[in-house]
Amino acid sequence: MKKRPSCVKAERDLANFISSLQKGCYFEKIITNGIDTLRENMFAGTKIERKKFPKYYVRKYGIRNLYKINLDSKTRATYSLVADGAGVAVIILEVLDHKNYQKRFGYK
Repeated sequence: MKKRPSCVKAERDLANFISSLQKGCYFEKIITNGIDTLRENMFAGTKIERKKFPKYYVRKYGIRNLYKINLDSKTRATYSLVADGAGVAVIILEVLDHKNYQKRFGYK
C-alpha cells in the first residue's frame, strides 16, 4: 500500500544534526533521499513488531508504531507515524549505522 503522509519531520535533535551536515556530503544525501522516499510513501520502510520496540523509544517518544528504512547498506533510519491535523505525519526518530542499530534493538 502506497500512501503519502501529510508531512515528514525529524525529531528535534536529529533535525539539528541534519542541518549541521555539509550540503552535498554523502551522509546528507542518503538522509535526504530517505526523506524523499518517505514523502512519497510513508509505508516504504519495514514495520517493526511491538515486542521488538526498544524501551528507549517507548520511554522517550511514547511510540505506538515503529518502522525502519534502509538508507544504504550500512545506515538505517527509524520512524513513527503520528496523527496530525492534516492527516498522518512521519516523525524520523534516529539515523543509525548498522552497529548502533543492532545495539539499540538489543541484537548481538
